[in-house]
Amino acid sequence: MVPEGWTYSTLEGLIDIKHGFAFKSEHFTNQGHFVLLTPGHFNESGGFRDQQEKTKYYTGIVPSGYLLAEGDLLLAMTEQAAGLLGSAIHIPVSNRHLHNQRLGLVKVLSPNKIDLRFLFWLYNSPGIRKQISEQAAGTKVKHTSPSKLIGVSALIPPVAEQTKIAQILSTWDKAIATTERLLANSQQQKAMFTNLLLTGQQRFSQFIKTNDYQRTFHGPIPSDWHYVAIAEIASQQSKTNLTQTDLPVLSCSKYDGLVDSLKYFKKKVYSDDTSKYRVVAFGDFAYPSNHIEEGSIGYQDVYPAGIVSPIYTVFKTTDAVDDYFLYRTLKTDKYRQIFSAATSASVDRRGSLRWKEFSKIQVPLPPLAEQQKIAQVLSTADAEITNLQAQLAKLKLEKKALMQQLLTGQRRVRLDDEVEVATRRVG
Repeated sequence: MVPEGWTYSTLEGLIDIKHGFAFKSEHFTNQGHFVLLTPGHFNESGGFRDQQEKTKYYTGIVPSGYLLAEGDLLLAMTEQAAGLLGSAIHIPVSNRHLHNQRLGLVKVLSPNKIDLRFLFWLYNSPGIRKQISEQAAGTKVKHTSPSKLIGVSALIPPVAEQTKIAQILSTWDKAIATTERLLANSQQQKAMFTNLLLTGQQRFSQFIKTNDYQRTFHGPIPSDWHYVAIAEIASQQSKTNLTQTDLPVLSCSKYDGLVDSLKYFKKKVYSDDTSKYRVVAFGDFAYPSNHIEEGSIGYQDVYPAGIVSPIYTVFKTTDAVDDYFLYRTLKTDKYRQIFSAATSASVDRRGSLRWKEFSKIQVPLPPLAEQQKIAQVLSTADAEITNLQAQLAKLKLEKKALMQQLLTGQRRVRLDDEVEVATRRVG
């Protein structure tokens, strides 16, 4: 049912869409002033995405009318990523971005009937994107046209209500952007502290016994730290699941470490016969011997016990080691490179790094109390990042639900209040 005061119609007569210009590739470059926009600049959640080092620039003569102004609304007319056909972005900076032929520039013909900012949210809504995708041409790469983009059917509120809806959703976007910045800053700070603390370049004053450093094969470390082979502080664990006990099957990922295989892959990717699978007790480390060079190593701190494929190597540390300190050390890019070099040098022709060679790799080892302090700091940083990630996910879900409700009239805005949303059921 159409909400009171709204209409259900196409956008014909309300807007026009201008095709972009076919800029010649001979003038494309990796640096310059004029940014050549592509569907890659469209964010899946709506909005402009900086392509950073992938950005393409244009050095030729710019035809009149194809240099965009701040706030211009563009629609993706070619699908570079699934679900993004027809989605919208606002141009962030004037006289820098170019309008090419794979994009459509929206021009409002009836400002008293349609708000450009409202159109941004309308074209980024799942219902409109679905319409555009269903009407698109092309097999390998979908594409659409100005007439099809204008011809979508939508619920259109009065322009004053459109403006208020756009303001409310923009407020949510700002909150999301703020949280994303906080998350990025926390991740950068953690990366910096991880590198400084795990190599002893930055230390806690209570642990410093000397300011001297010792040279090691993997770089300088404090002279009062040890530099030991993994074999000196850990032992291989070889217990297998002979009785086929019903234990969770684990897999190791590059970034997340050990994860529940069923939950991670959303399907069963392991054998029915798990009798030869290796048991990974709580507090054990494990890595796939043929993928360790990718940084795939994990620490089991979730289940009393789990099992991993026979291709994995499992080991346990001695009491001289704080496991989280060692885990963070082994997950650094430096040790990923060390694993890669050790794998290449291994006599195992299958490209594996077995315990015999892995255990020869040396690691820096501060006194246990200093290890624990470093681990505590990095754990706190991890917790902050996890909290921000949860906040961000919640904001995005809430925005998605609110967007659906506002664009269908299930919730109506108060025109005398800039941010408050009045709930009103339609039907």
